[in-house]
Amino acid sequence: GLMSDTGYNRLMVEKPFGTSYKTAEELQNQLESGFSDDQIFRIDHYLGKEMVQNIPAVRFGNPILDATWNKNYIKNVQVTLVEQLGVEERAGYYNTAGALLDMIQNHAFQIVGWLAMEKPSSFSDTDIRAAKNTVFSKLKMYDKREVVANFVRGQYGRGREVWQKSYTEEPDVPADSKNDTYVA
Repeated sequence: GLMSDTGYNRLMVEKPFGTSYKTAEELQNQLESGFSDDQIFRIDHYLGKEMVQNIPAVRFGNPILDATWNKNYIKNVQVTLVEQLGVEERAGYYNTAGALLDMIQNHAFQIVGWLAMEKPSSFSDTDIRAAKNTVFSKLKMYDKREVVANFVRGQYGRGREVWQKSYTEEPDVPADSKNDTYVA
């Protein structure tokens, strides 16, 4: 009953888009069985933040940055996404997703896409997606051994202030949770 014969039909899906490559592929196949690609909008609310929206304007709108924002002048880029808040009322969602699914596979990768992509031929959604996909296709895929050697996962503990609870002290978080709230 989502589709109508009149008007413009579209479906908006917010992250996380599956919990693994297999589940994301299954979800994509299900969506494509009822909707065409131009009707499916995969959104990430983090990209609505003013700072993130300004990346393309700063990068491509400034001739000096546009000319020097490349591998000849930039050796290393590090993206840090830090929040002052705990999970607050999001424990039910967050304890199933964790930092890896909530922050890395979506927010951080979209920012990396904006920072590392070549200037798209236009700023249409399809050209931007193609430019980002070129970046993503060149990222190193780690095997399990390399993940252990190159990634750190952790969980935030109690802060110095009385109101700063540890993750396992947050409402609705199991006391024995091993869920990651930090990834580097």
